[in-house]
Amino acid sequence: MNPKTSSEKRRAELEEQRVVEEGSVEDLAGFYDKTDTGDLPWEEAEGVIIERPELEQISIRLPKEDLERIRRRAAKAGIGYTTLIRMILRAHLDDSLVR
Repeated sequence: MNPKTSSEKRRAELEEQRVVEEGSVEDLAGFYDKTDTGDLPWEEAEGVIIERPELEQISIRLPKEDLERIRRRAAKAGIGYTTLIRMILRAHLDDSLVR
């Protein structure tokens, strides 16, 4: 393996570790935007099962202004607006159960 390539990979690995430990979400997003993740070491995950809840598609009417606010907030958070809506609903339901 080329020593320069190995050195670059090690530098990228150390920078990733620093950003994850010390940086903000914006720092981390910026790091991955400008880093070729093929240069980072990856380990195969074994025995990992990712469970996703079963989703059902519905139709809902929202005021345009509310939907625009949700879309802006979701974009700022780096997630899809429907994901944000699900998160808001879940938080409200969980909070309501505590009462």
